[in-house]
Amino acid sequence: MTEPAPILVLTHDDDPTADVVLHELNLRGTPFVRCDPGDFPISLRLTARLDAGGMVWDGRFEGAPREIDLRSIRAIYYRRPSDFRLPDGRSSGVEAFARSQARHGFSGVLSSLPDAVWLNSPSAMADARVKPHQLAVASRCGLQAPATLLTNEPAAVSEFARSVGGRIITKSLATMVTVDDEQGSGVLYTSEVAEDLWGDPGIAATAHLFQEFVTGVDIRLTVIDGQFFAAEIHPEDLDGPIDIRAHHESVSYRPIEVPADVRRAVLDLLRELRLVFAAIDFRNVPGRGWVFLEVNPNGQWAFIPQLRHVIARAITEFLESSSR
Repeated sequence: MTEPAPILVLTHDDDPTADVVLHELNLRGTPFVRCDPGDFPISLRLTARLDAGGMVWDGRFEGAPREIDLRSIRAIYYRRPSDFRLPDGRSSGVEAFARSQARHGFSGVLSSLPDAVWLNSPSAMADARVKPHQLAVASRCGLQAPATLLTNEPAAVSEFARSVGGRIITKSLATMVTVDDEQGSGVLYTSEVAEDLWGDPGIAATAHLFQEFVTGVDIRLTVIDGQFFAAEIHPEDLDGPIDIRAHHESVSYRPIEVPADVRRAVLDLLRELRLVFAAIDFRNVPGRGWVFLEVNPNGQWAFIPQLRHVIARAITEFLESSSR
């Protein structure tokens, strides 16, 4: 039997979700190499060569716990790598250039490897994260999505809100947003928009996403290579924030089955988004069933105790099968 190639795990040093998978790999004796692309170019070094007429980069990464032969890479687990850390003392222009060079060089070589299977590929994740795109694709695939408005026109918000019953929410179009010049970036939670803010002039400053407010039970569905793992999320405070992340420490979980029609639509969605793995948020709305909220191509899943082990095992088995 052919010895499996080491699985390449790309993530930062403090990633407890990746740690669950790596613990499973250790238990199975499956070889892997963990490295953080953020260590390039200071402590992680790359040498790669493509000869005239060649079709595959030949070379290696050095500086990780063990040397990584580019030709040996068959499976890549892309979790949460940190940004490239560059030597101090450079001007902002030189730093921007160096960071761009690092991204195109380091990531470009990896993305070109013809035999490597990704969970998930960075390019697929970048496309899938775009909320207007994923909402349209989800709807085309047969999933129910809330009525949604994307605008920078304040007057359009009032009209939209009244058309959907008078209650709307807003959510950021990107995961990380700058909320304060002093505090920097942070997560902007989904929140309800009060009527006196429907015409806020600040809406004109950029694109904003608004949706009808739907009530029901939150569901987190995790999918790995066609396997489905779903759980209802029940907050202790039913009158708490509508975004479950704002009080995630005071919730309980109940594993549930996924309806057949939702399964079919989700498989079509992930096929079109080119994702092997996804964490998808739904809300089970009385009288409507499962309403799609959004898909996170690199979402968390280890926070659900009842599903932590089976999801880790599914990810491990996918990576193992890809590395052979």
